[in-house]
Amino acid sequence: MNPNLQIELKRFISSNVVSKLNKFYFENDSLLNKAIDAAIGTLFLGILNKSEAEDLYKDTLEYVAEIEFYNEIEFESSRLLSVDDCYKTYGDSILSQLFENKKERITEMISNEIGIKSETACEIFNFAALLSFSYFCNKKKSLSELKALIEEQKRGILNTIPSGIKIIMGYTNYEYVEEKSGRRFSTSSIFSTLFSSKVS
Repeated sequence: MNPNLQIELKRFISSNVVSKLNKFYFENDSLLNKAIDAAIGTLFLGILNKSEAEDLYKDTLEYVAEIEFYNEIEFESSRLLSVDDCYKTYGDSILSQLFENKKERITEMISNEIGIKSETACEIFNFAALLSFSYFCNKKKSLSELKALIEEQKRGILNTIPSGIKIIMGYTNYEYVEEKSGRRFSTSSIFSTLFSSKVS
């Protein structure tokens, strides 16, 4: 069974790391966690939308492998023991390549819909980008393998992302499936989450 990418990445983010981030940005821990979830999910959609850019993906992995942040992660024990603020620079570079002119709009949407400061949203997005690509680099995931995993887990990923970001990323419609009284209901409205519980 394939690992859930979001769960795998969140294992690296201990409560200690969240507390350190909170000292930088003075935000509520639960809001920081929501912002990290949204940032990771959005990053996956960005990768999916650039799934033909094989050279860009390989260049990014090589770029990340040379960064100190990558060396600070204990991949075997799924731990990030410190928060090196190099993610502010290197994460930004990754996101600019991946999202181009959509990056600032996405950052503002994370800020507005999660309820955190714009600066915090920007840095959390940078942090999520560097953490995610560090993980992909360590696991030596090919772009085709990663694309298949994201496609397989897309519904769960979309449920962690604010509606505004889905629209920006071109996912205005997605299937929502709920088990209820032995029947399956599906809809393709972005507003389905307003009336139904989240799909896990």
